[in-house]
Amino acid sequence: MSYPHQRITIKATDGFELSAMIYPAHNQTDSKKYLIIGSAFGVPQQYYKHITNYFAEQGISCLTFDYRGIGESKTGLMPAQEMLMQHWGQLDLEGVIQYVERNYRPEQLYYLGHSAGGQILGLAPSCDKFYRVILAATGVGAWRAWLGAQKYLLAAMWYGLMPLMMLLQRGDFFHSKMLGPIPVPKHAVKQWVEWAKSEDYLFTAKHGLDLTGYKNIKAEIYALTISDDWYAPQSSRDALLAHYSNSHRETQYILPQDVGLKKIGHFGLFRKKQEIVNGIWQPMINFLNQ
Repeated sequence: MSYPHQRITIKATDGFELSAMIYPAHNQTDSKKYLIIGSAFGVPQQYYKHITNYFAEQGISCLTFDYRGIGESKTGLMPAQEMLMQHWGQLDLEGVIQYVERNYRPEQLYYLGHSAGGQILGLAPSCDKFYRVILAATGVGAWRAWLGAQKYLLAAMWYGLMPLMMLLQRGDFFHSKMLGPIPVPKHAVKQWVEWAKSEDYLFTAKHGLDLTGYKNIKAEIYALTISDDWYAPQSSRDALLAHYSNSHRETQYILPQDVGLKKIGHFGLFRKKQEIVNGIWQPMINFLNQ
């Protein structure tokens, strides 16, 4: 299914060209509201086409993009063996924010971060430009932030399964449906695993990242967690939200049966179903329009 959109190219702040799509608000002559979507790990921007069209119907223009090394932004100025997950926030998301600010001058700029997209937001120096932020199915990947048996299963994944899988795969890209539907730069995966083995994920001091952006964000935040999402339980969500310390944070915990479904999971909240539209997307619009 195709929705009205425009394909564009946006330069990250280091000049790397990123593939992006604009879904204009259906009442675009009056709308000055823009929403940027930060994708999950290994998920192409086309995955979000249904919700972007829904937002466009509600008068909010949307922009999706592929991080460097992902989807239609797979290759560019930076060699794949140098691409890191931190670049997705520091350089790619930052370039996208600057592009929207420069070209559209929105009265209200929104952000929707899915999974990894919610983690890297504060790495972009201009992250304080957002008026409202939705964090969907996201949390820190550090195993210590999880509870019960899940904690030890995740530790086994970071210390055992992932290093073994990395060892068995050749080339500069990592292929695993467990992480996402498309290949991811191998060094981005390595950095992700190192963060996940650390006490406080990417926020651990030894990683040397500039984290000032997280405290600079004063936007209203709506953080949504799905009960059958193994990748982002409530405890990991709360550990992430603690770093957005100067924002007002509102959380919601959704059980699939609350919206008339048997399962939703980590990726199901962006699949077009009437139950999802009414039970998850509509509350997102309500939050943005408060």
